Amino acid sequence: MRSGAIMAWMGVLLPLGACSGALLPEGDNRVNYGGTMEFRLPVNSMIGRRFDTVVRQQYDFSCGSAALATLLRYHYDDPQTEQSVFLGMWRDGDQAQIRKVGFSMLDMKRYLAARGLSADGYRVTLGQIMKARTPGIALINFNGYRHFVVVVGFEGRTLILGDPSLGLRREDRSVFQKQWNNVYFVLNGRTSVANAHFNQAADLARAPSYRFYPGAEPLSLSGLALTRPGLNSF
Repeated sequence: MRSGAIMAWMGVLLPLGACSGALLPEGDNRVNYGGTMEFRLPVNSMIGRRFDTVVRQQYDFSCGSAALATLLRYHYDDPQTEQSVFLGMWRDGDQAQIRKVGFSMLDMKRYLAARGLSADGYRVTLGQIMKARTPGIALINFNGYRHFVVVVGFEGRTLILGDPSLGLRREDRSVFQKQWNNVYFVLNGRTSVANAHFNQAADLARAPSYRFYPGAEPLSLSGLALTRPGLNSF
């Protein structure tokens, strides 16, 4: 992480980085026909739906703060934001190291300790996570890119991940195992809260299922609408 990136957070926040892209409009949208008829439609895009329970990272270097904010907000009833966690980890962390390599789980631990919360990283297996039913943060290596994600559940051979850059998604256990170093960061204690927020039905429903064509992005709703045949196409 560059010092300039840190200073952007410490001062006025910059516009969204290229990694995250512009957020799609969600919520109420007005529809007007010829100026004589107007009504409102509740709109929630497919991408927006994936971020219903995931804090979306605003910069390519902020996945650590977004992942921890996701864990606290949606799995421990502690409504933190990416910015509040980022600034807290910067304040309580090793700022020289953060400037060089970004945030680590040690920075997460120090931030939580300053707030009176105990947390640690444990070397575990996926089987142990499934048995404990506790949401936590994992560091994965995807094609040389190190990235923090939140493990929020399992379904068969699939993990349900809260990914700060992609939202809720599924990953095959064998693929995840190759990317993961087996270190799992969790809050100590508060077991009942953790268990209640693991493998939630809403997360399973929001996480997209596997695609028929891996690597190909599905068309947007507007893209599908353009496939409508003309009046004389039949």
